[in-house]
Amino acid sequence: MATLSPLRPLDFLAGGGEMGALMRIRDWRLSPIGEPRNWPQSLKTAVRLLLSSGHPMFIWWGPRLVQFYNDAYRLSIGPERHPGALGQEGRACWDEIWHIIGPQIEQVMSGRGSTWHENALVPITRNGRREDVYWTYSYSPIDDPLAPTGVGGVLVVCTETTQTVQASRRLALEREQLAQLFEQAPSFMAMLRGPEHRFDLANPAYLQLVGNRQVVGKTVAEVLPEASEQGYVALLDEVYRSGKAYTTTGSKFLLQQGAGGPTVERSLDFVYQPIKDSQGQVTGIFVDGVDVTDRHAA
Repeated sequence: MATLSPLRPLDFLAGGGEMGALMRIRDWRLSPIGEPRNWPQSLKTAVRLLLSSGHPMFIWWGPRLVQFYNDAYRLSIGPERHPGALGQEGRACWDEIWHIIGPQIEQVMSGRGSTWHENALVPITRNGRREDVYWTYSYSPIDDPLAPTGVGGVLVVCTETTQTVQASRRLALEREQLAQLFEQAPSFMAMLRGPEHRFDLANPAYLQLVGNRQVVGKTVAEVLPEASEQGYVALLDEVYRSGKAYTTTGSKFLLQQGAGGPTVERSLDFVYQPIKDSQGQVTGIFVDGVDVTDRHAA
């Protein structure tokens, strides 16, 4: 029967790509934590986990916060810190952001629990310039029964989210610009959602067309019963069902001016444009048109 070979003292440093190799060749004897064979078992386990993971991870260990990190984390720091950050003391390495991360590390090291930060701005200098860098990360305690607080170090599991945050901001800006164009457009516009054609948006030109009725959140049939009577809701139903746009010019629309008020006739050029999701299913209808009553009268 085969027997398992006993673990060698430095097996926990096996693998790990570039950072594993750097840890194995480093002379740790002058480090505050001494030789790897004498490290506490909890630190060995944490380092083994770090080197085995494809997720960006970082460790601060001991009162002087000696540092470890893996290949995945190395991608988010520039030549200013790599590979010098390995084995360096935390405060000396991250002095420029210590006002941000220092209190978070202290919370964990003092035994007051872990931290969680989502899309947090932690600007760092890398590749020769100061950059606004966003991270989603957690600081978690690494237990050590010999430490005064029972916590020997901090395990950082993180993801750089800079591109995600920037993309989200660009999208928000584009939406704001589109919203401004929507509000200022001379044509009347409305966004209808769902098979019941519920108003999601309506611009000032549309509200003026329908006598400034309160439309958002209500269905076309509720707000404009005359539209239903004249067959426009049926047209919306057909566009929603077929997924094909409907375009018309000079279409007559009889609109009642207030409760019991007179009815006026408008001439409209407009399109009902179906809005589809990523699977090609119709989710709403965009209404865009121009009141051409005066042109027809002329």
